[in-house]
Amino acid sequence: MGVSAPIPLKKIWALAAFGCSCAALVISFLGWAQFDLPITKYVRSVTVHLPWDQLTIPWMAFISNTGDWIGQGWRLVLLSILLLTIAWLMEKPAIKVAAIQSLVAHGIAAVLANVLKHLIGRPRPKFVHSGDWQMAISWVSGLDSFPSGHSTASFAVATVLAKRFPVWGPLCLSVAAFVALSRVLRGSHFPTDVVGGAVVGILSGSLAAAPLKAWRTSLQDGCRHAAIGVSTVFAVLWTLSHKMDGGLMGMLFVALGIVAVVGGLWIRRTYWVSQERAARIWQSMTSLCLIAYGLAAMTTSPLVLSSVGFMCLACWFDAIGQAHGSLEESPNWFVVQESALLGGVVLAALILVNARGVLPL
Repeated sequence: MGVSAPIPLKKIWALAAFGCSCAALVISFLGWAQFDLPITKYVRSVTVHLPWDQLTIPWMAFISNTGDWIGQGWRLVLLSILLLTIAWLMEKPAIKVAAIQSLVAHGIAAVLANVLKHLIGRPRPKFVHSGDWQMAISWVSGLDSFPSGHSTASFAVATVLAKRFPVWGPLCLSVAAFVALSRVLRGSHFPTDVVGGAVVGILSGSLAAAPLKAWRTSLQDGCRHAAIGVSTVFAVLWTLSHKMDGGLMGMLFVALGIVAVVGGLWIRRTYWVSQERAARIWQSMTSLCLIAYGLAAMTTSPLVLSSVGFMCLACWFDAIGQAHGSLEESPNWFVVQESALLGGVVLAALILVNARGVLPL
């Protein structure tokens, strides 16, 4: 009998990261599901039924109408065609690749979204008046809520553009999130519909932006990036809609969070002065994970702590296993990066202290 070859350590780290990403997505989705009916009821309470539904709050109406306009499929296709035209006129191969990959991502996203819509058969919010509904295979219009098609397509295209043009990545993904928010405010989808659409879109974009033979790595990267986004936004939404647990367990969570954040910032300090590349990779990712975990603990929510915790583990396993990412950035970029990190920590602290439970959910 032959002896099976041992599994490479790199593959073990990759599988561990993938498993943690999936766990973070599942836990986050369970948390998001708790917002489906409260947010839907609130949107209905600020909507008047004229010949068409109209939101009574101006900024919500603006997001609803603008996001719906941006996220329509033919406009996303038009964006890809525009990029192709620019690439042809200016002879820019990188833009041409991005345009073609965005079209492919849009196609993958459209197929997956429409298949899932009819296999799941979830009713749209206007057909739901309580927490009980039936979901089954259906081709009936109105029973096609999950996932949101606009969100899926928008995140698919945005993911490709973010990978091809990293400097513009935050803007592209922010526009996709804007489209997703508009679908909820418009009353067309539940929050979990747009979250599901975002996940499918990110996976579609990740697959389209890489060679076909690397589909496993693309899928793992897509899951991890989706977990980061879904867990982070869930943590923020939970904080804005829930008061802090003032009991003993809540105090323990806060104490754990403070210790983790302080530890993460201390390791960050050693990362700033360290010269060894391998040590800097470990220090950078460990400090980020400790800071994120600590902030999540201070929400005093076990769901938030679990989802963010698994997300942090996924990122840590990936960084340690792959040891990728150059740390030889320019001094100016280093200052910008670290300033953004510290600014994010300060902003998160302000939300935790001054914005707990401000949303009327």
